[in-house]
Amino acid sequence: MTKQRKQILLKKLNQYFQISLGVLILDLGFYFFLDPAKLVTGGMLGLAIVLEPALQAIGSWFTTSIFLYIVNIITLIIGGILLGKDFFIKTIYASLLSPTIILILELTASPTLIMDTVSEGGYYIIALACGSVLTGLGIGIAVKNNGSTGGMDVIQKILSKYCKIPMSTTMYFTDWVVVLISGFVFTNGLSYHIEGVIYGFVSVFICSVIVDIIALNAKSRRTAYIITNKPIEIRDMIYNTISRGVTFCEVTGGYTESEKTMVICTLDKNEAYRLTDYIQRIDPEAFTFITACKEVVGEYLKGKRAV
Repeated sequence: MTKQRKQILLKKLNQYFQISLGVLILDLGFYFFLDPAKLVTGGMLGLAIVLEPALQAIGSWFTTSIFLYIVNIITLIIGGILLGKDFFIKTIYASLLSPTIILILELTASPTLIMDTVSEGGYYIIALACGSVLTGLGIGIAVKNNGSTGGMDVIQKILSKYCKIPMSTTMYFTDWVVVLISGFVFTNGLSYHIEGVIYGFVSVFICSVIVDIIALNAKSRRTAYIITNKPIEIRDMIYNTISRGVTFCEVTGGYTESEKTMVICTLDKNEAYRLTDYIQRIDPEAFTFITACKEVVGEYLKGKRAV
């Protein structure tokens, strides 16, 4: 085996390890925190909580893991047909791993093992906090490594592809629908309980923030666009004071038709505050606007020169 092929193999194995770790953390958050408290946060795991009374009516053997096996296999087949063979191959691992972990937990540990030690006053807060953090952490690790947790992910990708809806919108839509449905209670007639729905919405928000932080490495960053007649001086100032790289772009004023240089620089949020003061000292007439960055891909290191 060549060195290059060995590196590719090791990278692939590490990727699958990370996906496995993410799915494990996700399932632990669900099994030990969300499920005992019956807190629904969307996805197939949330749907399993919603349908739990119906599953128990079928028989004690129809556990959450059996439900997840069935729905994940069905969605996996549909995804393979509508999204292609590549998607099927990439998704099959996590789709079967998640219910397998749940099955092992069902056979070896009580779901109330941890929550039985929590006082009544902090029961739902602990379940919400720990369940949401672990769920977001698990999904974020899996997504960061190009993995999928299966189930609802397939439905979200199908909606995004065929309904021309952004993936982020389909994720929120499916989760919100599941959370809204969770408010219906059919015991002694139909009623709607808003408390669990509010907890669910809070949990979905916490999960999404954590997923962004992990999967997108979302640290608060800004990109500065500086239109100036002194690009060299501003470039040198950025190198010497902030140690960030810059990009030059020639621009023309629409009204004046005068040609200037636009200096583009991506930097941390606290560095952006310092940058505006430095620009004013060098070129008070420079036109500067700074935008927030949600994702930075590629080299983002101190001390890099212009690209």
